[in-house]
Amino acid sequence: MMEKNQLRNHMKTIRDFIIAEEKDQYDRVIFNKVINSEYYNKSSIIFVYVSFNSEVDTHRIIKHALENNKIICVPKIINKTKGMKAVRINTIEELKRNSFGILEPENFSNIINPEEIELMIIPGLAFDKKGGRVGYGAGYYDKYIKAAKKNIKKVGLAYRFQLVSEVPKEEHDVVMDVIITD
Repeated sequence: MMEKNQLRNHMKTIRDFIIAEEKDQYDRVIFNKVINSEYYNKSSIIFVYVSFNSEVDTHRIIKHALENNKIICVPKIINKTKGMKAVRINTIEELKRNSFGILEPENFSNIINPEEIELMIIPGLAFDKKGGRVGYGAGYYDKYIKAAKKNIKKVGLAYRFQLVSEVPKEEHDVVMDVIITD
């Protein structure tokens, strides 16, 4: 089994080299699986990451959810110590690029309490079939999930090559309820 940083680098490299047309096909399959899932359809308040670079696209999911009157909140980073907050948005166009180039809300004016969220759609670099996840290493999602209600549904999005037999796990790592792939 690879160490977390080796696995992160390996997956980023593979993901960055997906041909645009293939990525679009994979993203469409994942989008359809998400919007047709029981988790999505039963949830009215959804926290979803805003995809960046070669991540599984969530812009379609966000737009679809907003068009279907779901309450959508996205992450806004405070800092490494304080983590992040979930901020409600009304359109994807209101997001601005932060210092890392990631789209996020400009301010914290519409914070959603983590206890209210019914579904979290979470990024990752690698997942295993038991729901294990390797993220980007900052721990933002693991910390935030622990503040959410205990029965919150956690869905990881990944391309099929990001599914491995086993990811290295640490005590603080949160397990996904389901992984949706192409």
